[in-house]
Amino acid sequence: MEFINGEGWRNKVKAELAGRNITFFDPYHKPFLDNVPEDAASRKEMLHWRESGQYDLVAQRMKRVRAYDLRLCDLSDWFIAVIKPSIASWGSTEEITTLIREKKTIFLVIDDPNGKKACPLWLFGVLPHKYIYNSLDDAINTVKAIDNGIIKISNDRFKLLKPELR
Repeated sequence: MEFINGEGWRNKVKAELAGRNITFFDPYHKPFLDNVPEDAASRKEMLHWRESGQYDLVAQRMKRVRAYDLRLCDLSDWFIAVIKPSIASWGSTEEITTLIREKKTIFLVIDDPNGKKACPLWLFGVLPHKYIYNSLDDAINTVKAIDNGIIKISNDRFKLLKPELR
């Protein structure tokens, strides 16, 4: 969230998938009892700390942000991630890696005019390309098709819970 704001696409996902019995975990609105601020004011404050060499303060806050965001990965059954290949997004990279290790379904959207063709090569080695999308609309439509029973997710790759436990 340092170099690009992802709140807009997250709000679109929530609006498009509303009414489908989906619990959304949004890092802009964390569900924890003791949240760490990640709004524009706190971001400005951390940038000031970094610029003025107050690295301990930056590290202290970011360790908490990281812990909460990775906990959201643990709690999620599946995940939509949007990356812009031209912008380094270290948190998204670690979250995607965490989800892959946890064998969770990921819908990876490449936010670039070339879509999937601009996907970093490395990601083709860690995620089947059928889960890499040209647009957010493509990913949302796939989630809808899965929810409607039109597409079945493979348990060979992703470790799905029995329907009664979801």
